[in-house]
Formats: sequence, structure tokens, C-alpha cells
Amino acid sequence: MLQNKKTNFIHIKILLLASLVIFFGIKTLGLDVERISLVKEMNVAFGIMPLFVGLGSLVILGLKFAGFSKIKDYEKLLKIVYKVNLIVGAIFLFEFIAMPIIQSFIDTAGATKIPTKENFLDSITYIILNHGTSFLRGVLHTLELSLIGTIIGLIIAFIFVIIRTMKINKQDSEVVAFFKSIGIGFVKLYVNIFRGTPMMVQAVIIYYLLPMFIANQFGVPQEAVDKILTITISGIIIVSLNTTAYLVEVLRGGIEAIDKGQMEAARSLGFTYSQAMFHIILPQAIKNVLPSIINEFIINIKDTSVLNVIGVAELFFIAQDVKQKYFRTYEPFIIAALIYLFLTLTTSKLLVFVERKLNLSETPLPSSN
Repeated sequence: MLQNKKTNFIHIKILLLASLVIFFGIKTLGLDVERISLVKEMNVAFGIMPLFVGLGSLVILGLKFAGFSKIKDYEKLLKIVYKVNLIVGAIFLFEFIAMPIIQSFIDTAGATKIPTKENFLDSITYIILNHGTSFLRGVLHTLELSLIGTIIGLIIAFIFVIIRTMKINKQDSEVVAFFKSIGIGFVKLYVNIFRGTPMMVQAVIIYYLLPMFIANQFGVPQEAVDKILTITISGIIIVSLNTTAYLVEVLRGGIEAIDKGQMEAARSLGFTYSQAMFHIILPQAIKNVLPSIINEFIINIKDTSVLNVIGVAELFFIAQDVKQKYFRTYEPFIIAALIYLFLTLTTSKLLVFVERKLNLSETPLPSSN
């Protein structure tokens, strides 16, 4: 019989945790550091304790293979052993990971220049302390571009998907059929162009070539066009247009997953195609594809990094600026990577929360990947 979720793989978990705890015990016995520490003054006692816990856990695990796993309250004992190893492991993770970081912040708080390359952790904390505000501005700009671009792209995608899913019927007049064909062809071409070219190339064309084209075609000074198509506005346009191309296909997949009889029933009740689409079909399609829409927002958070090519001061641009200031390649980009990871993980948690609240089923749909 399958174990419940909370106790699933508990033997493997205990084995891994016990091994980690034993490792920490051996490491603590030889601990000799010049930093703040929870265990330095009593390293022998703190070294023996995890060794005792880890080895004792392995002995209890051995009871299973010795035929004693059916003894009374064995499962409860395993749960206790698991929690004890978890607590001990957490204490020593804090000692060997969190405490060095805290010490590094203390050491670099009053530094007037960046530490040497050999002091890698101190270099990272120095950059955080001296450029934390800049990274925060980059994060806010990244979120601004991603969120606004995703919302605008979704709105345009609503319009385009209605055009894309239109059917040319026999009763349509020649003029109506012609314009439907033109509309469907335009949306297909738009999707192919923006999905078939890199966002970086699109950014260069829209920011550098589009203002020049508008100025030449309409006879206006390029400076006036540049004042309207600023770096931020251009960045939002680029993200929006790119997002539209992907969400059109996402929404089309959601619409096609809905029973066609619902559209026929709506039309028979007197709804126009647009009314039936907006009031009946699209609300259901949005619920079905909401995970993919949020996933597109997560992708946009990462993809805005390519906008540094036109000088958008988002997170990657800030990391690039810090790199050029200190001639350090790894430190600023590790900070940026951790921030990107935090943003995407928190947004992914939001996606899981929404899926649970709406009780969404896992339906394979087109995505931007």
C-alpha cells in the first residue's frame, strides 16, 4: 500500500539527512574560524551531538532491514527521527551558510573599496551594500515592463484571437469573406514574425529604426519622435507585441478546447459571433489557459533582460553596469541570478495558488517555450 504524502520516501529522507548531519559533525570537530559562530566555543560538544544523532538514525533505519520494522510504534519513531535530523541539520546549515554571510556583511559594512577577488563572498556583500538601491530599481523596472507588457499583450491577444478563430461561412458576402481572410492572414503573419524572430532583434528595430522610419515618412523631426518613443515606452511596446504573439496561440488553444456546441447554441439564441466569444467562450478559455498566461508573465520577467541592448535600466542592465564599474564578472551576475530566481519562484507559487483556488485541470496547451 502506498504511504501517505507526509511519510512518502521517509527512509530515504532520513538516510540523506543523517548523512548530512554526520558530515556537519565531522566538520564541526575541526572547526577553527575567525568569525561569529554558534558552535566555535563548544565545537567538541556540538561535533559529537550531530554524530550521535546521525549514527543513531542510521542504526534505527537498519532495524527495518534486520526485520524489526514491524515493532510497535516503528512508524512513529521514524517520524521523530526525521524531525530531529531536520532540526539538527537546520542548525548546522545556519552555522555554515548563514553565519559566514552575516560575518561578511559585518566585515564589508565600513569598507571603502571592493575586497579582492579571493574574498568572493565579501565582494558580493560589498556590491549588495553599495548598490542595493540600484538593484532594487532594476527589479521594479523589470516588474513594470513585464506586468504592463503582459497585460497589454493579453488585451491585444483577445482581439487577435477573435479574428484568428473566425470562420468564413458560405452565407458570407464576398466583401465580408475577403476582410475575414485578410484579418486571419494578418494575425497568422504577425504571430509567425514575432515568434520567429528574437526579442533582441525586435528591440533594436523598434527602438532605433522605427523612429527614423516615422520621421522620414511623416516629415517630423526625429527628436520629437524620440521624446515619445522613449526607452521605457519602447521596452513596453516590445514586450507587449512579443507577448501578444504567444498569447494568441495560447488563447486559441483554450478556445478550441471548448465544446463547439456552445458557440452554436449562443448563435441560435441570437448572439453575434463577437458577443458569443466575449460573453461565453472567452471567459471559459481564460480560466483554462490562466496557468499559461501567468507562465508567460514569468517568461517576460526573464526575457526583459535582452532589453539592455537598447539601454533599458532593468535588472540585467544594472548588473552589467556594476560589472563595468568594478571589473568583476561573476559577483553582480550571481546577485542578478538570485533575484531572478526569487521573482520567478514567487510568481510560480502564485500560479500554484491560483490553480488550487480555481481547481484548474492540467490541460496541454500551446506555450511560448
